[in-house]
Amino acid sequence: MVVNPKQNDEVKKPSDGSTRKLLDRFKSAVSEADELLAKEQHQQAMALYYEASQSADEMSERFLTLLVRTSPNNDFRTLLIEVISWRLRYITAQYDYHLAVAQTLGGLPRQEWIARLETLLVLAQTWVDKLLPFQKEVNEPGLRGRIDDVLSDWVAGIRSLIDKLMNWGMASAQASRVLEWAKDNGLE
Repeated sequence: MVVNPKQNDEVKKPSDGSTRKLLDRFKSAVSEADELLAKEQHQQAMALYYEASQSADEMSERFLTLLVRTSPNNDFRTLLIEVISWRLRYITAQYDYHLAVAQTLGGLPRQEWIARLETLLVLAQTWVDKLLPFQKEVNEPGLRGRIDDVLSDWVAGIRSLIDKLMNWGMASAQASRVLEWAKDNGLE
């Protein structure tokens, strides 16, 4: 197999210094957070776990971008986009489950389930944010159509969620913020 020298340089990119620093930052944050949690210093541990999650998300995005850019053809890109799309669909399908559970509860337990729902909204937004660059870069109509369909379904899911919350006398400021973010990014 002949490797394009330019493509080979891109493949080596994840091992550069900034990536190593990112990996070290992740490992350090998790290690320190584990120690703080053992000492019951929950607030500090939460901050470090959050930092670790941000580092992991950045690494994920780097590898995802690298995979798409170095894919030998559109079939591989399509497969990768489908994996991301179905992960997003899985998260979106959880909205109704969490909302249904919240509907059956009252008081504080209901608020806990709404908080879980809002966490899913933010997680889904993160996956959408990963798809947006590919939507702009992809020229192949079939792949572009798949991305557009997934993003359209996601926005429809948020609108449906907001409608259900309103009908049931509940609200989620996070759902409204995510929908506004979607609009700001041209997703209607």
